[in-house]
Amino acid sequence: MTIKNYIFIGLGPHAKRIYYPFLEKYQAKYNIHLKLLIELENQSQKVAEFLSQRKLQPEKVLYLPNNESNRMGGVLDGIAKKELDLLIKNEKIDGIIISTEPKAHKIYAEWALKNNINVLMDKPITTPIYPSTNINSANQIYKDYIDLKNLLKQSKSKFYIVCQRRNHKGYTFVKNYLKDFISEFAIPISYIDIYHADGAWSLPHEFYKENHPYKYGYGKLMHSGYHFVDLFAWIVQANFNLKTAKPNLAKIYTARFTPNDLFHQIDEGMHDKFFNQPAIKNFYKTYNRKDYQNFGELDAYILLQLMQDKNVVTTGSINLQQNSFSRRGWFDLPADTYKGNGRVRHERVNIQVSHFLNIQVHSYQSYEPGKDITESGSIGSEDHFDIFIFRNKKVVGGEAFQKISIGQDMRKENKKDTYYLGHNEQAREITLLNFIEGKNDESEFEYHDFTNHLLSKIYASIARGVKTGNAQLNFKI
Repeated sequence: MTIKNYIFIGLGPHAKRIYYPFLEKYQAKYNIHLKLLIELENQSQKVAEFLSQRKLQPEKVLYLPNNESNRMGGVLDGIAKKELDLLIKNEKIDGIIISTEPKAHKIYAEWALKNNINVLMDKPITTPIYPSTNINSANQIYKDYIDLKNLLKQSKSKFYIVCQRRNHKGYTFVKNYLKDFISEFAIPISYIDIYHADGAWSLPHEFYKENHPYKYGYGKLMHSGYHFVDLFAWIVQANFNLKTAKPNLAKIYTARFTPNDLFHQIDEGMHDKFFNQPAIKNFYKTYNRKDYQNFGELDAYILLQLMQDKNVVTTGSINLQQNSFSRRGWFDLPADTYKGNGRVRHERVNIQVSHFLNIQVHSYQSYEPGKDITESGSIGSEDHFDIFIFRNKKVVGGEAFQKISIGQDMRKENKKDTYYLGHNEQAREITLLNFIEGKNDESEFEYHDFTNHLLSKIYASIARGVKTGNAQLNFKI
């Protein structure tokens, strides 16, 4: 029987929730062996506790020094490189899963591509520090992408980015519907509005955290926000087969909401009223606005227009919030700060094709994952995902209105699957399976070019606004 040998880099909350269980799900089918796990030494206790409950065990765990170089990911640690080089010399390695803090993504991806090893990697692709206040750092986002793109051209590797909405049953339906409509009527998408709020509420004394950090000058855009910049880039490409719709210019404006804004919005008095805790009182005693002026964004509000010469083809708005409705009502952090700290998802997409078609997506949670008490598929449930389609029936024919509910049907289809976590998680599973089987995937690295160009310019827009007061930016595509 064929053996699949993998290397696993980073065992944080996302990897524990998604990758590890799915590897166990397919362990027997694909004869999966985990040859090496690499983590920082300050995570050793958490890793040991997690592994003590798992049936898939790494053959070796390597803990790297928790020094600044390894945390910042500037260069591949010598110990790690020696171990990785030795492993591929002695073993056939089928793939590497990179799930570190994204500052370290590039160094491991470079090693894998140079050694022709297939890669499965979290989004975002890279995160240079302080992109929201340093334009050079913002531009580095796309430069990093191009560096890896050039390496990939010379490599035999397949490179997968886990960006689940590209393999989501609902969103793939929407994308295909739009492609067919645009092909038939030769009218482009004229407007895309994307809204995502995740209610990730950090209290004032918690902003120096390492997981999903803000202190390195990036925030929501590099956390869950990447998915929605990517969703815009992926959907709007349905236009690009039309000669009259492929853009060559773009205008962009970005506004942000920062930790300092939050400390002003929910002040010491309100924190006392809600929690009355010494840690928060001590925070405000020493609080200095300058200490947080380079921190990353909690919210980003992006307005952009894609143009062909002087003509606007598509107007877009991408509104991303962490300062949003949350279920957190406690002071002490739980063991699971990733999904178990009151975080809930509210997601909306609204797409117009001029006067002829409107497609809307609505997906709203009212409870954290695993704590849902509402009827499956209903508004507020973990499985809620509705698509509304409105057509100008007298002009383009078809049904005037359709409602398609995805989440409830998917829950029913997968009721016997003990590993099933929901519609978004199953989309991640599809990418993981394609990685295991070496199949083509909608979320392979080369399809993320436009996303990273946009993301780089969004941060450049923010940085320009910080520096000059004018966050508008024009650029060529």
